[in-house]
Amino acid sequence: MSLPSPWRTNELIIPCQHIREYPAATTGPQNDVLHLAVKQYLPTNNPKPRAEDITIVIAPGSGFGKELYEPVFQELLVRYGKKGLNIRSIWAADPAHQGESGIINEGRGGIDREPLK
Repeated sequence: MSLPSPWRTNELIIPCQHIREYPAATTGPQNDVLHLAVKQYLPTNNPKPRAEDITIVIAPGSGFGKELYEPVFQELLVRYGKKGLNIRSIWAADPAHQGESGIINEGRGGIDREPLK
């Protein structure tokens, strides 16, 4: 039997930026809209957050999906709690070309490898 999650989650899909430095950043037109898969983690132990509570925003590293960080989020919840600090929420987004975002944008990512040089 698993323990109940310390989080309520909201999953969103939002548009990415439109500024692109490289001509082949997308397979379609330069103004093609890519999207990000974003997950918001709301601690169940803080149903009425205060102004001084902490909001954390993460951008996972290359090849690491946002869900991989969930054990770290739980550890932060415990450690901050011991110091009397509350987490308001944690926001995590997969890069446009990776994870769930990569699936949403499949076939629209560019072929220009200039940023990798």
